[in-house]
Amino acid sequence: MNTNRQVLFAQAMGRPFLGWGGLVALMRADATARSLAFSNLVTLVLALAQHWPLKTIMFIYCGQNVIIGFFNVVRILGIRRMDTPRQPDAEVPRAVTYFMAGFFTFHYGFFNFGYFEFIGRPAVSEWGWIWLSLGAFFAHHLFSFRQHSRKKIDGADIGRLMFFPYLRIVPMHLTIIFGGFFMLLFHNGLVEKAVLVFFLLLKTNADLNMHKVEHAAEDRPLSGPADPLPEK
Repeated sequence: MNTNRQVLFAQAMGRPFLGWGGLVALMRADATARSLAFSNLVTLVLALAQHWPLKTIMFIYCGQNVIIGFFNVVRILGIRRMDTPRQPDAEVPRAVTYFMAGFFTFHYGFFNFGYFEFIGRPAVSEWGWIWLSLGAFFAHHLFSFRQHSRKKIDGADIGRLMFFPYLRIVPMHLTIIFGGFFMLLFHNGLVEKAVLVFFLLLKTNADLNMHKVEHAAEDRPLSGPADPLPEK
């Protein structure tokens, strides 16, 4: 990463929440952010080209939730040391990480199971494209995990890891409520496509911000001074 991109990346990581301008700067500086945006674009293009109903899009995003949960469990299991109020750089017993990973799997899995049951299964003819969309999203997360696992996962806040995946549920709730309302009110193809585009933009914004916050926490050094940022 060159100096200009390092500065852009540091500035983006230092902000609590990024608007679209900040997200563009983040994508310019971070290849994993670009791959995340691309995986969302794949879903949008497929949705418009295949004339998917909102139900199919929601099913795909539930599938993406499962992928995020899987990699989150791997991160939790990878924690060996972390800072605590009483002791910096404390060793984390394996029993603790196993318990937290199991607890997260239970409540996050149960939460998403409820969504799958609410949404229902898409048409059989759509499954091939659905797997393509989910494959692009899995490829992004594998790439992101490999890139960021070069740095230490140690020091990550387990509480944050337990919470981060739920951030993406917010746009899903909003789309179910408002998207469903507008579709019932107008019930035409143009409105449905507009809702899909709106949902993807809202969800992409949430994804990129979650990506930023998640990896800012992972990239934080474990109990020690941070490396100085390069000067402009």
